[in-house]
Amino acid sequence: MATTTYLAQPDTLTVDGVDLKEQCSSISFTLGYANLDRTAFGDTGTQFTAGLLTVEGSMTFFVDYGNDSVEKTIAAAIGDGTTDIVVKKSAGAIAADNPEWTLTDVYIANIPHTYSVGELQVMEVSFEGGTWVRDITP
Repeated sequence: MATTTYLAQPDTLTVDGVDLKEQCSSISFTLGYANLDRTAFGDTGTQFTAGLLTVEGSMTFFVDYGNDSVEKTIAAAIGDGTTDIVVKKSAGAIAADNPEWTLTDVYIANIPHTYSVGELQVMEVSFEGGTWVRDITP
């Protein structure tokens, strides 16, 4: 069986249009649909159908301060529910083997600050809600 191995490093990572790829060490997101129960009297098991889009995820950043910084970008997004996150797998044109995901109107509830002696400051940012699109159109 042939396999292909990819480096787990996206080419594009923007938050509200600000390129934060160089400060991000990890992003994880789960995209899907809310399940709606469509079970009828004659069914012998629970039946579901897709409902609204769902988005849930987190990002780990090395913190910096100032204009176009991680701290400023995330602080401005807290609680507004209109944050846009764009992630693209590799450089080059968008295609079936190079998708781009656009997460729109996600909600960031808080901005966690952690300071530890002898370590780089990192920020674990969680997000949820909103909508998503997977683009493979060149």
